[in-house]
Amino acid sequence: MLFRGSADLIPLFALYALIFADHGLSTAQISGLLAIWSATAFLLEVPSGAWADTVSRRGLLIVSGLLLVAGFGMWTVFPSYLGFALGFVLWGTSGALLSGTFEALLYDELAARGETADYARIMGYTRAASETAALVGILAAAPLYAWGGYALVGWSSVAIAALHTALALTLPTAPKTVTAEQAQDLADAEEPTAPPQPHADDSGSTPHHRTPSPNPAALSGPAALSGPPGLPVPAALSDPAALSVPAGSPVPAVSGSAVLPGPVRAPGSAPQSGSVAQSGSAPQSGVVGATTPAVRNEVAAATDAVGARSVADVPVCGAPPLAARMSAAGKPPAAPASVFGRYIFMLRTGLGEAVRVRPVRHALYLGALLYGMTAFDEYFALLADDAGVPPWATALLVGLTVVGALLGATLAGRTEAVRARTMAIALAVGGVLFIGGALLPGLAAYRPEAVYPLTIAGFTAIGIAYGIVYNAGVVAAARLQDAIEGPARATVTSVSGLLEEVFSLAVFAFVALASLWLPIPPIVALLGLPILVTALLVPAWLPPRAVGEPHDAR
Repeated sequence: MLFRGSADLIPLFALYALIFADHGLSTAQISGLLAIWSATAFLLEVPSGAWADTVSRRGLLIVSGLLLVAGFGMWTVFPSYLGFALGFVLWGTSGALLSGTFEALLYDELAARGETADYARIMGYTRAASETAALVGILAAAPLYAWGGYALVGWSSVAIAALHTALALTLPTAPKTVTAEQAQDLADAEEPTAPPQPHADDSGSTPHHRTPSPNPAALSGPAALSGPPGLPVPAALSDPAALSVPAGSPVPAVSGSAVLPGPVRAPGSAPQSGSVAQSGSAPQSGVVGATTPAVRNEVAAATDAVGARSVADVPVCGAPPLAARMSAAGKPPAAPASVFGRYIFMLRTGLGEAVRVRPVRHALYLGALLYGMTAFDEYFALLADDAGVPPWATALLVGLTVVGALLGATLAGRTEAVRARTMAIALAVGGVLFIGGALLPGLAAYRPEAVYPLTIAGFTAIGIAYGIVYNAGVVAAARLQDAIEGPARATVTSVSGLLEEVFSLAVFAFVALASLWLPIPPIVALLGLPILVTALLVPAWLPPRAVGEPHDAR
């Protein structure tokens, strides 16, 4: 939360439009700068996501922070149109590297811990921290400007961006996950292998995933696990009690682990009915998901020790690595060895999943709508100003909407299991509140004596609606992460950011055209219509919540 929140604790956010104007830029030139910023994020959103699936995600987040430092430094040192434009390019690139990468890193870290059910709650707190930081940064801009002008505001922003970069160094490096579908494909195509010979120094390695395979294995005794020479031995696996369960009992579905079909048998025990190791064939090496933190931590250490890019590259139970066996069996090959080859592989894989897998595609659309429509918050200050309130009152009224977003994000952990029907009803109520709240300040022109009651009531209604939309966005983002099954998690998540940017641009274009004929209150009210439309789409587009059970990915 500190890392993500610090990215928005920037005093420049409150004043950069005034800085541009005070340095002689026209409204058209300022609009051009904003277009450069938006275009940079638009063009780099998906490519940066593919890089996040190819190289270290933490490393990319560090680079993102350095670019943020450079961008604000450019504005402060070279306050000209060219300096501002270069700063926006750096800022847009930084945002593209951050978007999708952080979400994927967080989800994979939770998957490695078997705690993906906490994603919505943690992401809600993270977004609430971002909103709080943005509010604090905006409020801090006034005294900073009073003490040192634009220069102090700029250098303070550079210092906070540097702190944000330093916090990136503290982030974990989570292993990439291996999906249950990949494990199932491997098991279906794998040739029988010689039975493993367990001894005290052998160990198995476990692909991590949030759901078990469609046919979980049953243990009939202590698991016989063996590994290749040189692979460190997880000590937790030397205790049979860590993995064994009564004969015939299903293996518990542990979030963050994968299970290969077929029973895990003690050496010399007879294969059970329906097992992969039938009469006349050698028993298959069984792999059961790590069920304790000790097992998961030591398997992760083993992965690092052999220099694998992911758990798919770790030898399992004496057999070749998962990725190599899938390729040899004619299944989808592993990522190429070269960095550029892996980048293209991840880009194609992520885009393919975003387009072809229905739950993922629908979750992307839903998330883009819910977050893209929040571009309406750019016009809240204009709405208050149109009502005739002074600037200090405008700041307080806009603050009501920020409080709504904070509450909505904070409560996401309590609403993560919400049904699609319930979310649809909440959004419908939010849409009505938003439209009514936007129209109330417009009545102040006819009832000037009631300007404060009308604006307070209107912005309170808008704040409640904003909180509902924000909460739904966090829940939808969590369902998207649950729906993603391929290795290109950051790429798929970045597609959501790309679509969000498209919708935001549509909002800006609509307001620009509508302002030729309509005043701001009805324009903002019309921006509430997408909330009602989204409410109708939620039952069809919101993926089901993953609760340790496999779901239909098509």
